[in-house]
Amino acid sequence: MVFSIVFAGAFYWFYTFTTEKTISRLRADMKSTLIGAANGIDVKELLALYINGKPNAHGFSDDPRFQHQLAWFEMVHSIEPRAWLYTYTFGKAKYNRRIGEPAVAPDQLEIIYLVDLWAKYNPAKSVRFLEAGVPGQVTEQVIQRGAIAETPDIYTDKWGTWLSAFAPLKDSSGKVVAILGVDIQADYVLKVQQEIRDKVLLSFVSTYGVLFILVYILSGVLTKHLTELTESAKRITIGNYNQVLSFAKQRWFPDEMNTLAQVFEVMIDSIRTREQQIREGKQAEDEIRRALEEEKELSELKSRFVSIASHEFRTPLTAIRTATEILEQYGDVASEEKKREYFRRIRTAIQNINQLMEDVLTIGKAEAGKLEFNPIRLNLEEFCQEILDEIKLGVGSNHTITFTCEGNCQHACLDAKLLRSILTNLLSNAIKYSPQGSIVRFALFCSQKNVYFEIQDQGIGIPPDDQPKLFELFHRARNADTVRGTGLGLAIVKQCVELHQGQITFTSQENIGTTFRVEFPLYREPILQAE
Repeated sequence: MVFSIVFAGAFYWFYTFTTEKTISRLRADMKSTLIGAANGIDVKELLALYINGKPNAHGFSDDPRFQHQLAWFEMVHSIEPRAWLYTYTFGKAKYNRRIGEPAVAPDQLEIIYLVDLWAKYNPAKSVRFLEAGVPGQVTEQVIQRGAIAETPDIYTDKWGTWLSAFAPLKDSSGKVVAILGVDIQADYVLKVQQEIRDKVLLSFVSTYGVLFILVYILSGVLTKHLTELTESAKRITIGNYNQVLSFAKQRWFPDEMNTLAQVFEVMIDSIRTREQQIREGKQAEDEIRRALEEEKELSELKSRFVSIASHEFRTPLTAIRTATEILEQYGDVASEEKKREYFRRIRTAIQNINQLMEDVLTIGKAEAGKLEFNPIRLNLEEFCQEILDEIKLGVGSNHTITFTCEGNCQHACLDAKLLRSILTNLLSNAIKYSPQGSIVRFALFCSQKNVYFEIQDQGIGIPPDDQPKLFELFHRARNADTVRGTGLGLAIVKQCVELHQGQITFTSQENIGTTFRVEFPLYREPILQAE
């Protein structure tokens, strides 16, 4: 009697432990599959399918968005054959788009099915596109919490035995707008349970008398096997699948432990293979996605460059052609003042073309890693004054530019070409984005260790949303559409500043103005002398 109770208790514990571990592993597989599948769903595309998609004669849809979602489900299913995926949206019945009658009262929550993997394999089991349904308790949990939720128990319907889980699908604002569901087949769990029950009960009945004799001998063996199996189960739960159960292929005195060990080894091999497939598939998918994104970004950059460059070249060339034609036809009767004005326009246009060419060459060298840093000894005050004179002859003739210099700036060691590009771009921008007649302040300050350049304007300013992207290639602020520009200048400035191991900062407020501040280490020992 005591042995029967002990045997029954041991069987119940072993049966419960094995079942719980199996279901726990199954839930982990289900959750990882659901997370991976959710990452591959384009929520925006799914909502567009709900809003605009049309059903076909079979109750599904030929819409490319429907087929794209279905193809993704097939890929996940090929990696995890037990998983059956489907998506649906939700809302009050009176607002929903559906095919057929509503499933609930107008003011109640209703779900609308979109894509079901069964449509590919067995349409009889599949829900139809835009078919209405009644939401379950788990669906309401997902909507309220915005997190994954699972069915608490294994359940059985006319199609089989299942565990289910649901993941929220969120739009760009983080709002749950749809749900991804996965039903994972759990038939083998019941089979394992039944096999354990049948074999243990059969063994108990047929060997009841013999066990009294062998209990002492077998208890040590069974304890060893159970310990080995328990330790293997613990290692499996933390992701270590390299388990070898030494008694799995035992032929002497086969029992339920051998059967369970064999099931565990088969399950371990299946899990190991499936996880490897998922990792390889995910890695390949990530590589393809990155390649597509890089190709798309490169294509967009090329298109934007061609568009901007053609426009920026066309405008000064048109100005040169117009001015030369006027001088050619009417130069003998035009006043000296008019002639000077046309010549100024030609010089300005040529200066703009030259600046654009310099910008393109500089950014090309920077992108190729060939932009060189060649510091020489410079008298910064004279150097800045020279640049100001050039600016005033061109775009700066209609503005007042003030220049101040503090400290000993006569023996700095900087790259003259890069510094010219930095100051010319910043001063040109300050003038270009400021109203005519306004003041642009240019300040130079040299300390013992650093040199500072500060350029302040009274222009249109930079909107806060554009400030984080200000130094990106081709980026232009939304309030600069009416002002000519390529979006290259500040990207070039950033590259040149970094080659000096310096830093550039700015402060700006719309309709008040912008101040750029550039700081460099003030090298005192030059590499070359200025000619």
